[in-house]
Amino acid sequence: MTRFRRTLLTGAAAGFLCLCAVLCAVAQDVFLRPAMEAFVDKDTLLVFPAQIDTFQKVRVRKNENPVFGTVVRYENELGSCADVYIYSLDTAAKPVQQDAYEKHCLETDQGILNLSAQNPKIKVEHIEAPGRKAPEGGYEMFYRIQNGSTRMDSVLFLALYKGKLVKVRISYSSEDIEEPVHAGFFVDAVAAMLNKEKAASKKPEAQPQDAPETQARPRQDNPETQADTAPKSAAQP
Repeated sequence: MTRFRRTLLTGAAAGFLCLCAVLCAVAQDVFLRPAMEAFVDKDTLLVFPAQIDTFQKVRVRKNENPVFGTVVRYENELGSCADVYIYSLDTAAKPVQQDAYEKHCLETDQGILNLSAQNPKIKVEHIEAPGRKAPEGGYEMFYRIQNGSTRMDSVLFLALYKGKLVKVRISYSSEDIEEPVHAGFFVDAVAAMLNKEKAASKKPEAQPQDAPETQARPRQDNPETQADTAPKSAAQP
């Protein structure tokens, strides 16, 4: 990916990412973390590797305000970007409940579609992902964002994990026909991470078992000597 193409994609996504830019500008006490090593989120204990599929981790932003939360940014050589957000719905960081999570999914989806109302030059619509099987335990949607002659596609994945919201946003050029596959791999990797930890936390503890009663085994008589060992006592009075 040339510097020119990277700049072009960034410019095309400017309107689409404007809300994120506002949030980042408001966020206070941002702490950066090294990119070339795994990152462990202290709130969820999720481990984010330095690389997922074609995406390389480039930075981690840790905000003290839990509403802004933690943002783990990945990029690949084609200029596509993948962000993982871990956050709460209020500054008290109260555990997010299922009903609040479902409401937040719908509001987030509508907020993306409403970008068209904020900027008439931008058109946003849902698109299908042929052959794509959405991962379990999360909300997934695909979008196409068109700004003039430039088109970009985006994936949204939202999940509830240990009272926190985990959101994945991946944006890539609509012209890169292989990027939807890599975006799917990235979402699947994060979803598998969440589902693995959920399964581990729900695994029942081993219960002590009583020693099985000893049962007498029926004697297996040798067929060759069975006639000699016939129940002779039965013939006795």
